[in-house]
Amino acid sequence: MVADRPNIVLITLDDARVDDMRFMPNVQRLINRAGTAFSEAFVSYPLCCPSRASILTGQYAHNHGLLHNKYPAGSYRKWVETGANQSTLPVWLQESGYHTVMAGKFLNGYEAYARERNAPEDPGWSSWKATQNTYNYRNLAIRHRPGPLHAYRGRYGTDVLKDIAVNVTHRQASNPKPFFMWLSYIAPHGGAPAQPDDPARLPTPNVADRDRDTFAHLGNVRSPAFNEPDVSDKPSYVRALPRIGKRMAAQIRKTRQQRVESLQAVDRGIGRLVEAMQRTQQLDNTMIIVTSDHGYSLGEHRRTKGKVLPYQEVLNTPLYIRGPGFPADRVVTEPVSMSIDLAPTVLDLAGAAAPYELDGISLYDVVRNPGPRNRPLLVEAWQPDGAPLYTGLRESQYLYVEYPATGEVELYDMRRDPHQLRSRHDDPEYLDTRRELAARLAEVRTCRGSTCR
Repeated sequence: MVADRPNIVLITLDDARVDDMRFMPNVQRLINRAGTAFSEAFVSYPLCCPSRASILTGQYAHNHGLLHNKYPAGSYRKWVETGANQSTLPVWLQESGYHTVMAGKFLNGYEAYARERNAPEDPGWSSWKATQNTYNYRNLAIRHRPGPLHAYRGRYGTDVLKDIAVNVTHRQASNPKPFFMWLSYIAPHGGAPAQPDDPARLPTPNVADRDRDTFAHLGNVRSPAFNEPDVSDKPSYVRALPRIGKRMAAQIRKTRQQRVESLQAVDRGIGRLVEAMQRTQQLDNTMIIVTSDHGYSLGEHRRTKGKVLPYQEVLNTPLYIRGPGFPADRVVTEPVSMSIDLAPTVLDLAGAAAPYELDGISLYDVVRNPGPRNRPLLVEAWQPDGAPLYTGLRESQYLYVEYPATGEVELYDMRRDPHQLRSRHDDPEYLDTRRELAARLAEVRTCRGSTCR
């Protein structure tokens, strides 16, 4: 074992947008400005379970096989039944000498599967602290293995996870093994219990008492795509959406407020975690990654809520990395894939290897060797029954998407139109571009390993 291999802490948020991050001062000061920001980080599949499976495998969903949150297309049950969980990032790290810790939300469907089968921890984890009652901010339960199921009734769930992470840090200070911890928060995802001022028709997180109404001044997102007036260029499912009226706009505004307020407890927790690492003299040799499983719609293109669809506010994901080899105050503008690039990055830093060729690349290599890469980044999604919803390419200039069920296409010039207000799929000026992108997508839509890079 190499003594100076870094500790690695992966902190994931749930449904967090890039523009949420400006309201997290500890993340900005201790992670972003102290490390490297990836401004063009995208998820390959903006849905919780497939995105998290990609983090664990370094593979696109079409390779790891979890195609939705729900069974039989996806879920934790399918993760186990297909054996996808047998060869993952924590397995490889544990085999290489790391102490591995899972704390917080795991894959969708884990709760029901664990209750029905008294399931053990997933392979590869030295310490397993996966949540039950995951979306109840005030009634969290954690399945400790080794140890029992423990209920934390009345405690704010974000604070419970913060305490666990700080305790792990203190315990590991005397362990000669480096550690990997996945600290998986649910904020700002909607959850129980309801609060008196919750919007009537939109899901919102439960906000800690001290943070209630601290961001009452926030308005709606300032984007030309908010309540887009002309969606005639969009696929039929968007064209069918009505304009957002004043009442719904007020509900979206309240949703945005509560989402940001729910992130304040996460931000304090990250501050406490960094403080604990500094106090135990582990900070200088610890890699901290802060990201989200995907973004979220807050009125853009008339979508009042949700993810999955291939729009900037959903695909673009916050990604900050602080630690050895990642320079402070660096911004990387090269497009990268948060989904498939995290596992190769962690393995690179840990001096560990996967037994198969991953779809992604190491972001450490991107920092060490800057420059344009002509790498196609896939975006893909499926219906709950496993039928394809769309497949597309995200490149430095273009986003091209095909919908096989309807034959519809979207093509955006992201340099000229970053808010995706006009699809150019029928524009004669972009005919050659559309043909080139369609041909390239046909080549890589089922890529694996090096053919994805």
